[in-house]
Amino acid sequence: MTRTRFMKTLCHKASSKITTVSLTLITILFLSTFPGYVLWAGNPHSALYSTDNDKVFWFIHISDTHIGTSGSDDTDNLEWIVNETRTVINPSFIVNSGDLTDSTNGGLIPDGPYIEEWNEYNAILSAAGINADFYYEIPGNHEQYNDRFFVYYLNNSIQGKAIGRTQISWRRDFAFGNYHFIGACTAGNDGAAFSILPPNFGDNAGLDEDELAYIETELENNADADLTIIFGHHPILSTGNPEETSLTYGVEDFIDLMESYGVSMYAFGHTHRYEESFLSGDTSDGIFYLNVGALAKSDQNQYNVTAIDCNGISTVAVDVKTWPVVLITAPVDRNLGTDDSPYAYSIDDLNPKPIRALVFDVNPVTQVRFRIDETGDWQSMTQVPGNPYLWEALLDDSSTLSEEDHTLEVQATGTSTRSDIIVIGEQASNGSSGGSEGGGGGCFISAILP
Repeated sequence: MTRTRFMKTLCHKASSKITTVSLTLITILFLSTFPGYVLWAGNPHSALYSTDNDKVFWFIHISDTHIGTSGSDDTDNLEWIVNETRTVINPSFIVNSGDLTDSTNGGLIPDGPYIEEWNEYNAILSAAGINADFYYEIPGNHEQYNDRFFVYYLNNSIQGKAIGRTQISWRRDFAFGNYHFIGACTAGNDGAAFSILPPNFGDNAGLDEDELAYIETELENNADADLTIIFGHHPILSTGNPEETSLTYGVEDFIDLMESYGVSMYAFGHTHRYEESFLSGDTSDGIFYLNVGALAKSDQNQYNVTAIDCNGISTVAVDVKTWPVVLITAPVDRNLGTDDSPYAYSIDDLNPKPIRALVFDVNPVTQVRFRIDETGDWQSMTQVPGNPYLWEALLDDSSTLSEEDHTLEVQATGTSTRSDIIVIGEQASNGSSGGSEGGGGGCFISAILP
């Protein structure tokens, strides 16, 4: 039995009426008996509502760049991301979750790989000065066609050349917290040619034992992280569309790992559309399940900006070459991925209530304001000193909020006028507010306390 399965079994066997004292004794006994096991890891419940405006960072997530696609804006869009967008948004990093090249050489069927596409891909990144400490890419199904051992990816991608692996792990450590990220290679490992025949359209996607072992080892080695996010190319579960390949092996073990180590989010591409949901599990409240749109080869080419503010996750999908970009980071969206996010915190205890939003624009921003509901009055926001991207305000009149849900809209005017709208309310699931730090456990034993 793996460490993950043993930990999950322990969680299942714990009584829903267990006391804190009993839990402590069980934990001490467990650690003394099995000292090699890691019990504590990330905690999605550690998000807190706070007036602190210096505990925020953000990154860009792109997917399905498909360099080499005939008749698309594939090269233009990637050039725009790594040049203008990178300069304006100034992210902590960029992650590209697969289908880096199209493997068609301008044709209709991905029958490659083709070195010409990889040369074009690398030329764009090299000209922009992109390196492996900032840009993290993983293989998609188009990288595995006719290339079982991912030779083209390993010899030509930024990460492949730097580390010689198809899976990656990195961190961002700040004075306010530690954050761990994994890129999982969900593409098939058989190198089969592209196929439109059943049972699997495209590729035989999945995670084998070695890939799962790498993920578990990295989760163990980074168990001190406040939050952990995993990126992959494929959906974990079937979408119901036979042309959208999902994982066909390693599914249960992968979900077990994410639950056991408190992974906050699994973000992926492949479907060429944007969608938020929650992947519910046995031992946790679920994993935020984010399907980002395609940067190329799509009717609506998009990328995502994701921020972490006081351990609360916020994200927004953005159409390419549109400004400004607006992302509300506090409060967090109660409807992030679901009708009632289990990781949204209560906003009850803070008055006045802080509101924060990131605003990015290629031109000067002349106004940022917010309102509660469509009928509310617009109120001004001010730029946070020392952070040219972050704007804030205090909602003084908390009487405008009831126990019902309300919308919070932040609107920025610059190149054009754009908004981000989220759902907030007086009551929420997490219960964390104020200025205390969060902490937590890998198998969410805290979730079974009375």
